[in-house]
Amino acid sequence: MRLFLHSISCAVVLLALAAQSAFAGDGSSKDSAAVMNNILTRTSIRRFEQRPVEQYKVMALLRAGMAAPTARDRRPWHFVVLNDTADIHAYASTMRHHAEMFAQSPLIIYACGDTTRMMQGQGRDFWVQDVSCASENILLAAHAMGLGAVWTSVYPEARKVKGVSEALHLPGNLVPLNCILIGYPAETHDPLDKWDEEKITWWKAK
Repeated sequence: MRLFLHSISCAVVLLALAAQSAFAGDGSSKDSAAVMNNILTRTSIRRFEQRPVEQYKVMALLRAGMAAPTARDRRPWHFVVLNDTADIHAYASTMRHHAEMFAQSPLIIYACGDTTRMMQGQGRDFWVQDVSCASENILLAAHAMGLGAVWTSVYPEARKVKGVSEALHLPGNLVPLNCILIGYPAETHDPLDKWDEEKITWWKAK
């Protein structure tokens, strides 16, 4: 169910970005084409050049994340950033799997949910959608800035959540949803065409 909600959340973000550009006013056709091209050409990148991501780009990525839609404006996200080589290597040394991939990543952002900002009752799990939207914004912003990135999942696997929380010494109110590895691409991939009209229902009232 949570994976379904994640997919829907990301799709909503993409549609919102395209719609916003389409109605941008003068030059909207050009803007819309640029936005759609950025969406459709983004791919997951797992190998990076060994050079740092500029701080202004790091801040731009975080700003993009915090511009995401959020249920009832709760903004339950919190980002843990690793961008120092020594810190990244120290963290990677605690990992049992994928340590090499993490160690060679110039920038790591953990997107977390803050339990103090989550809704109560049945709406509590809206934080997963909100932080997923923020994460997708970061992926798209990275691609637009000439960076590569890959989303690696953490929540809801309890073992992963516990391991990441302990390794990063996260306070009890932060729940890591995912980890986004970012850097200048050292590999290229052709984007997949995921269009499938059979997955669309054009609903009409009876």
